[in-house]
Amino acid sequence: MTIQFFTPRGPGNEVLKLPSSLRKTVKWLPQIGDLFPDFAVETTQGTLQFWDWAEGSWVHLFSHPAAFTPVCTTELASLASYSETWSANGIKNMALTGSPLEEQAAWHAEIEHLFDVRVDFPGAYDPGMRLARIFGMMHDKESTEWPIRKSFLIDPAQRVRMIFEYPVFVGRNTDEVLRVIKAMQLRDRTGAATPADWYDGEMAIIPDERSEAAVIREFGMGSTRLRPYLRVVGRDA
Repeated sequence: MTIQFFTPRGPGNEVLKLPSSLRKTVKWLPQIGDLFPDFAVETTQGTLQFWDWAEGSWVHLFSHPAAFTPVCTTELASLASYSETWSANGIKNMALTGSPLEEQAAWHAEIEHLFDVRVDFPGAYDPGMRLARIFGMMHDKESTEWPIRKSFLIDPAQRVRMIFEYPVFVGRNTDEVLRVIKAMQLRDRTGAATPADWYDGEMAIIPDERSEAAVIREFGMGSTRLRPYLRVVGRDA
């Protein structure tokens, strides 16, 4: 299925005359709540079938422009430095790029030597950026050669739960990836929501009208109603 956009209009309902290059057919792109498709891919850890490899884990599937590039080097080093934390929280990483496996393996070795960390997650080879295009990782107005830095956070049921998009020359924040996954894990365990700037262990929001007894059973403490619409529980409540 495709979706076409016609006659875009401005705030006064006037027709906006856009360059013809902006009038294009938009194919399916993964959205939050979608089942992420299965695919087979060659990686630095052998041929992997995505669903089989991901089974039972949270997954951070991310694209990056290329091996032996400066921002990507710092990103992989940062992700690799969290190895024990990913494992402790049931999270796997997979990098997707157009660089051949031999280049990726040599690059990983350089990262390990430079930063004293081991890149222990697979780097997947995407020849011709076929998967990157399917997953909306190629933004031609940013780069026609490289994918952007796009991340999918996928839960153990293979559902997309979060999508990040960064331009080519801005590196990711690894701690934000971990923070968001922990927030979603809290949501799945307790039904709680998380406020702005939340970190694991801090105050959470009770977004429903469950009983106070249920809150105490779930969190080991009572809640505080700051406003009729704002009920919180946790360390800072």
